[in-house]
Amino acid sequence: MKPFYFAVIATLLCISCEQEKPQEPSKIEFTGISENIKPGDDFFMHVNKIWYDTIQIADDQVGVGSYSFLNIPQKQLLQNILEEVSITEHPKGSIEQKVGDFYASGMDTAQINKRGYTPVVPVLKKIDDIKDVADIMHFVTTEIQNGNNSFISLRVSADTKNSSINILHASQAGLGLPDRDYYFKNDSSSLGIQQAYKKYIATLLELTDEENAQAMAEKVYELEKQLAESHKTRIERRNIQANYNKFSVSDMTANEPNIGWAKMFSTLALDVDSVNVRQPAYYQKLNEMLSSVSVQDWKAYLKAHTLDNAADYLSSPFEMAVFEYNKVLYGQSKQKPRAQLMVQQVDRKLGFALGQLYVKRYFDEAAKKRVLDLVNNLQKAFENRISELDWMSDSTKLKAKEKLYAITKKIGYPDVWREYDVTIEKDKFYENVVALHKNDYEYRVKDLNKAPDKDRWGTTPSTVTAYYNPSLNEIVFPAGILQFPYFDMEADDAVNYGGIGMVIGHELTHAFDDNGAQYDKDGNLKNWWTKDDLEKFKAKTQQLIDRYSTFTVLDSVHVKGALTIGENTADNGGISIAYDAFKMTEQGQDTVKINGYTPDQRFFLSIARIWRVKTRDAFLHNYVNTNPHSPAIWRVNGPLMNFSPFYEAFEVKPGEKNYKPMEERIKIW
Repeated sequence: MKPFYFAVIATLLCISCEQEKPQEPSKIEFTGISENIKPGDDFFMHVNKIWYDTIQIADDQVGVGSYSFLNIPQKQLLQNILEEVSITEHPKGSIEQKVGDFYASGMDTAQINKRGYTPVVPVLKKIDDIKDVADIMHFVTTEIQNGNNSFISLRVSADTKNSSINILHASQAGLGLPDRDYYFKNDSSSLGIQQAYKKYIATLLELTDEENAQAMAEKVYELEKQLAESHKTRIERRNIQANYNKFSVSDMTANEPNIGWAKMFSTLALDVDSVNVRQPAYYQKLNEMLSSVSVQDWKAYLKAHTLDNAADYLSSPFEMAVFEYNKVLYGQSKQKPRAQLMVQQVDRKLGFALGQLYVKRYFDEAAKKRVLDLVNNLQKAFENRISELDWMSDSTKLKAKEKLYAITKKIGYPDVWREYDVTIEKDKFYENVVALHKNDYEYRVKDLNKAPDKDRWGTTPSTVTAYYNPSLNEIVFPAGILQFPYFDMEADDAVNYGGIGMVIGHELTHAFDDNGAQYDKDGNLKNWWTKDDLEKFKAKTQQLIDRYSTFTVLDSVHVKGALTIGENTADNGGISIAYDAFKMTEQGQDTVKINGYTPDQRFFLSIARIWRVKTRDAFLHNYVNTNPHSPAIWRVNGPLMNFSPFYEAFEVKPGEKNYKPMEERIKIW
């Protein structure tokens, strides 16, 4: 970036820069700015404090605002579609019939409550019939196809070191709490969650008339705690090299005879001769526990997990048990309306069918082209930043640029829509769910030993999110995020580049964060760096880890710098790249104010607004422990304290809380 150059351009274009030129004002205004908080002290709250203090989190929600919480009003749009198609007759097998009848089946609470837990009784009977370890493994294996997963986690995706072929991956599994660390913490919050989880398991068992439900719940918890001892932490799992452990099936079967891998794959009709076991220590521990833990305790465990997997699809007492547990875990004080729960279920299980209806009704096709233009501009800006790096050699820069321009761009919705070859009945909610789980299993395993399907999306079009996939070297921006406050067809460039532009830059930077940088342009886990450049890169990422680890949340709770390093790198890079791309636009090279703010100020105000989020403390506590993203306030303040143009735009001075001298402003990309 060349700030002096841009300053000269701006001066040439604006002879009288102290005054506002007559201009058609943007419809996007920034109101509610807190003049009591200096931008250099806390820019997030400078922009959002008045909103933050007045907004109320609905009783049935854990947060409100932008990003993932923008999915809340988004669900209302989906509900409108589902309510319409569910009361109209449609041809059997059509998209409208499938999503409409599935929604209707889940809304028929009278029928669901009448059936109680009857739908899951045949599965529980299978558990009762288990006699030995071989029976345990047969049950676990066959239930994988029905979506009733317990202690085995299998996934078909690209070979990390040969992205041209899909292989089978096995990951650690088996826990009921959100993370292995919850089993070993003894602070009051964690202890409360542990007790709530045990109560939840006991309640599920009681609802199926188990006589010793409380004792069984204790056994289940202790069994899970043993499994948790073998789990890698979330930070350890960021070591992607350590997650690549390819073993032959014959060796796995010999080393872990109780699991019986060869028999499992035969039962599942999976043609595999090797598997990438991402966390081998877990399966070694599981193999040992299959013989050291009593069959009776394993049966209690399988019942608990079966009921946990089924609870959302059974009668209201099961639904309430889930809610009571989530109240403690996330702080939600009131159950969501049934319609909203069902919108979520349809989106999860028939999301690309529902997505087609959403796109037809709500998506502006012109947005697709406009956003593609932004992506292309940000790629050029990123290329320029790579060229100007003072810490990277020319040979590595060349490889970085090759990877940058090899990135596939997916915007709005898939070119090829997923089809659901499944029969949906209006009066059989539980059976519909099982049928959809089976369909999803078949959909995914059919790609085993084939080249990855590059038309496939990993998220539904209506979801407010975006992602980068390193194995396919692709960035994806669903229709759901191409709306205010991220993007608006009528907004000025400052707003759009500070909104969706920052998100685009964030996802582009993921190709070059601590993990993404280990993949080459073809999506292979392969080093393309010189040794010296890689060491410099690691040193810079360590600076970010150290800086973010000092940020506090909820008084004494700190951001986990090592867990969030990938997202923090992307946030810092995203702002820089988006700003450079913005400076290539006519508005970016001008200084004309709109509604009292310069173009640069509007760019940064837009950034603060796209992360405008308020959450319950319980949710935030869990978020910090389990989520690789920093909390919203640090997604704004963290990167901006490193970015000099922000200092210039708002005249940030020494002595202000987030001021950093030039030598302490961390720059990677």
